[in-house]
Amino acid sequence: MKKIIIILAFLLPLATFAEGKIGYVDTDRVINSYKGLSPLKEQINMQINQWKRELGAKKLEINRLKEDLSNKELVISNEMKLEKENEIKRKEGTYTQFIDSIWGEGGLLEKKKKGYSRAITVKIDTIIKKIAQEEGYTIIFDKSKSGIIYSKDVIDITNEVIDALNREFGNKETAKTLEIVIPDVFETNNKAQEMQLGSKLRATLKNALNRIGDYDFTKIQDISNSLNGMGITVRRKLTDTELATLGRNLGVDYVIYGTCEADVGVIKTNFELVNAKTGLVIVTSVRSVDSDKKLDQLVNDILTDIKLKMR
Repeated sequence: MKKIIIILAFLLPLATFAEGKIGYVDTDRVINSYKGLSPLKEQINMQINQWKRELGAKKLEINRLKEDLSNKELVISNEMKLEKENEIKRKEGTYTQFIDSIWGEGGLLEKKKKGYSRAITVKIDTIIKKIAQEEGYTIIFDKSKSGIIYSKDVIDITNEVIDALNREFGNKETAKTLEIVIPDVFETNNKAQEMQLGSKLRATLKNALNRIGDYDFTKIQDISNSLNGMGITVRRKLTDTELATLGRNLGVDYVIYGTCEADVGVIKTNFELVNAKTGLVIVTSVRSVDSDKKLDQLVNDILTDIKLKMR
């Protein structure tokens, strides 16, 4: 049976896509040939060297304390000796924890490498899709991983299979709960930060979405953990590539992300709706109101721009 399946798997593209354009990409070779890889490796090595210097300094401090105790243990009291021994133990514990936090499983080095890897993967996927669409490819395979990395929606029969599978239950449709990530709204100036405008907008937006539909929102802690895994540990404005990566990592349908600013007599926002499956920004909403008491109106205007695209 396995042999038959394998044979069909090779014959299917020939039969189905005889009139289409098929290609493949060796992603391993693409990554190894990427000229931006060397600077990234250099950044990682510089960071590793910095960590090693910090580790060396901690080790020198421990050795100094041990030498100091050895020189004085005959002339100091038992209480002082015990205090110095406990201090050495604390320093050694910190030394071990530092090693684990950097080089251990799930440590900073692993997170930094994963963050760079995801950024490169998103960039490659975007380029592949662009070339495929411009040159009219129907399907593109990954030679390195023996999988599909691009295909036209027209050849996707997933919905037909789902419909046929559920036909026995009649025509009653069950609406899919859309999964959405809403990261912290980034406040671009001091006035917005003083007003905590970003937090207010995020809460108002989430409440408004709950009123108009059935949505599943990713917890803010899970968003924070995912961003940390991407190497984003400080609060700053996120790029479109980072938003796409965040959505993919969390396995959601959409990412809604915005920035805001506040000046005398006006509040301005810029929101994006990102399709997490494709990584594309499908809607940009730029809105403003003349008072912070009109946040409900502002959010309703934003939803007017984006809600029709969430399906």
